[in-house]
Amino acid sequence: MKKLQYMFSYRSIGLLLAILLLSGGGDLFAQKKKSKKKTNYWNVEFSLASTYDDNILKYSDKYLDRFMNNEDEGRFHIDTYDDIIINPSMKVSYSKKIFGKRKSKFDALFSPKKYVNNDVKSWSSLSIGYRQYLTRKASFKLSYGHIPEFYVRHFRDDDWTEVYGYTPITFQPYSFSKNSYSFSIQNTFLNNTKLSYAITYIQYFHNEHFTEYDCINLVHAFNLTQPLSKKVKVVLGYYFTNSDAKGYDEEFETKLITDDSDASYAEDRFNVAINWSLPRVMKKRHSLNVEGRMINRYFSSPHFLENDPIHAGRVDDNINFFVTYSLTISKRLKLSVYNKFLYRDSYTLAEANKEYVSDEKDYRQNQTGFKLSYNFNL
Repeated sequence: MKKLQYMFSYRSIGLLLAILLLSGGGDLFAQKKKSKKKTNYWNVEFSLASTYDDNILKYSDKYLDRFMNNEDEGRFHIDTYDDIIINPSMKVSYSKKIFGKRKSKFDALFSPKKYVNNDVKSWSSLSIGYRQYLTRKASFKLSYGHIPEFYVRHFRDDDWTEVYGYTPITFQPYSFSKNSYSFSIQNTFLNNTKLSYAITYIQYFHNEHFTEYDCINLVHAFNLTQPLSKKVKVVLGYYFTNSDAKGYDEEFETKLITDDSDASYAEDRFNVAINWSLPRVMKKRHSLNVEGRMINRYFSSPHFLENDPIHAGRVDDNINFFVTYSLTISKRLKLSVYNKFLYRDSYTLAEANKEYVSDEKDYRQNQTGFKLSYNFNL
């Protein structure tokens, strides 16, 4: 199944590129005949990133210790809890003034991620988009994204536990596929203040052991970009997510009449980023970007604590911190180095369950790496 999903991804990107070529190729040749001045309709970007991740499954200290001590037979399907991720990607975009003087832009991105020591975590993503400029500074965009399969980790399947007890076979893979559909609009006011709004509809489809976690997410995103000077700009963002989980896995059940977990939640996310264009060194442009995120997730399971201990009354407080340094080596070549720190503190209002939720869901994660990008026009 996994091979078929990857084949689907590669064939999809090939088909998309073919469509883009057929839709724009004729115009490109016609332009060459009409004028000696070359107009660049196409842009292609290849990139290669390498990242060291010190906690690939976002395990709490409890499970990192159990992994190191060879405990919980059947739970761990990894060779190491850290890994190196190789991430090549290809982005193709096509721009043309289709509607009068207003530019239209189409793009497609394919990005596979290969884990060197733990192939079970390897995954890929595909996205396509269409942006239409309404004025020189105002535009809207439609986009679609797809992840064929994303492995999270192994969990116990409660239905199997009822039959087999607490044995290794009851640990089953928890994975999902994902579709996302997005509409965004942006405009620039007062020459340099950019405001944007996006709404995204996301579908998650989980594997057969955890279909109760299938869900629909609706995300509203607001972003403000404000230059403070010619060299410094700040970006402020707010995201609100409402996640409605299926909550049952049997045909005769409903969300109100079920013994399965309900992972529905509401989430607030606040972003603050500062980008500083540093003084040139040997005529090379370089910049530093620092971003912080605070994410508060509130689970809304209607079940009693005894029936849904992992979600009932649970709150996740997340703090993310990113630092990226970018250097423009040449007109076409760019290098970035980065560090990402992710932290989650999970707790519940139920005193009897606080320690359990914390032991299960708290984690720390560091990701450090670099990205080399090369782009050219056609």
